[in-house]
Amino acid sequence: MKAYTPTEYASAVWGDSVTSKTIRNWIKAGIKLKGASCVEITPTGHYVIFMQEDTKSNAMTLVDMMKAKAA
Repeated sequence: MKAYTPTEYASAVWGDSVTSKTIRNWIKAGIKLKGASCVEITPTGHYVIFMQEDTKSNAMTLVDMMKAKAA
């Protein structure tokens, strides 16, 4: 299990197409995060997002699909 901050999660999963503020807003709204097994709040009020496996960003998935189609 890997732990991410909202900034790291936005970069790893969404390829920086969303901001860490958006991720925090989604958490507060109760929206289930893609690939996240759970979200915890630290005693200091920071969010920690736990994921079972590394999830490819949407951009990388698209690049892989384009490469496969070109081959």
